[in-house]
Amino acid sequence: MNLLFADAERAQRCAMPNDEAAAKALDRRLHVGEIVRPYRGLYARAAYWNSLDPLDRTRHIVRALSMRHPGWIFCGSTAAIMLGLDCSYRLAMPVRIVAKPGAHYRNTDRLARCPIAYPETVTTPDGVTVTSPLRTLFDCAAHHPLRYALAPLDAALRTGLVQREQMLGFPGSVKYTRRRAAVERAFSLADGRSENGGESEARAVLIGLGYPPHDLQKPFPCLDDPRRTHRPDFLWTRDDGGQVAGELDGTRKYADRTMTDGRTIRAVVDEERERQRCLERQGVGMVRMYYGDLDRPQLLRQRLDAAGVPHV
Repeated sequence: MNLLFADAERAQRCAMPNDEAAAKALDRRLHVGEIVRPYRGLYARAAYWNSLDPLDRTRHIVRALSMRHPGWIFCGSTAAIMLGLDCSYRLAMPVRIVAKPGAHYRNTDRLARCPIAYPETVTTPDGVTVTSPLRTLFDCAAHHPLRYALAPLDAALRTGLVQREQMLGFPGSVKYTRRRAAVERAFSLADGRSENGGESEARAVLIGLGYPPHDLQKPFPCLDDPRRTHRPDFLWTRDDGGQVAGELDGTRKYADRTMTDGRTIRAVVDEERERQRCLERQGVGMVRMYYGDLDRPQLLRQRLDAAGVPHV
């Protein structure tokens, strides 16, 4: 039996005697909650596993599966995750691997096989074989709505993994696909100025609702401190010349100490309010959005209309 004990660097396997006593010991540890079974035949210490976000859990599972199945090629959103690109937690599972076209497989909620003929591949620093970055981005755009396709595309441009010219030219090199128009549209909307996956998702939703941002991360001077600038996530310009800024807020922004520089939640909230007041003094309105609003498009539409965001 293969026992996977994850540590902070990578998932590691060690062999256990394949006998009845070992199986009973493993069952006892599962029963008391000392270990968990995140995937068939793979186990991890519960305390460590529960500390991981869904994407890190996927990375551990994929590393272990790659060791167990060295011939597997991971693709789609799984490859995007292994390449370090932004990806929605909702795409963490199933694990996606390349399959031969025409073959018949039964997909599950843990493993999906994607037909790809002769895919180009790369090997990640931790030894996992994945489809090439451009092919990975193509498959994300072909198989997922724009909301989930845009984040890895933006991240690939932001990090320099691919260049925009390469990206725009790639869809035409893929011979067989029924989703070429969707891919080309997603590729054309990619923007490396987007700072994280949440902003990319929000922008895709805004585009779908008919409120495409006119600019991203545009700097405004801080009227209280000339050494600082304010860069709202999104910016719209109305027909009358007035401007409206859009901000995507999330609870992690206030609770995660890696994102707050050790400041208290109150200090972060106070800073956000001061920032908004500074922009308003410059004639820039503000509309705030939360990640959960992306799942409530009608309410989001009402908020955008109330803020005077132009609609197309």
